[in-house]
Amino acid sequence: MDDKEKILKDISEDRKKLFRINEEIEGLDKKVSFWKIFLFPLAISFIILLLVGQMGLSDGQKIGIFIITFALALILLTRRSRKIISQEKEILIEKRKNIQHEIFEKTKLLKEED
Repeated sequence: MDDKEKILKDISEDRKKLFRINEEIEGLDKKVSFWKIFLFPLAISFIILLLVGQMGLSDGQKIGIFIITFALALILLTRRSRKIISQEKEILIEKRKNIQHEIFEKTKLLKEED
């Protein structure tokens, strides 16, 4: 009986780990804040605008460069964030598979002892 209790306790701990990993996977999409994605491209665009302002371009050209720089920076940062989140998800999913396999093996061991 002592072995069964130990195995059941291990299975319970593994299920808690599995639950935490599932919560982390669900929380990854909410991890990147809007302000973090928005403010960084905005700052880059302002810096480029200040540099371009020294070149003597017209106001319309400056605004165009600002908008294009902002859009490009926003696209690049969004893709980078998605890639990082995707990699983190893959790691967590692999951990989840390993824990599920451990639970399965422990369950088989528990049935064998019966």
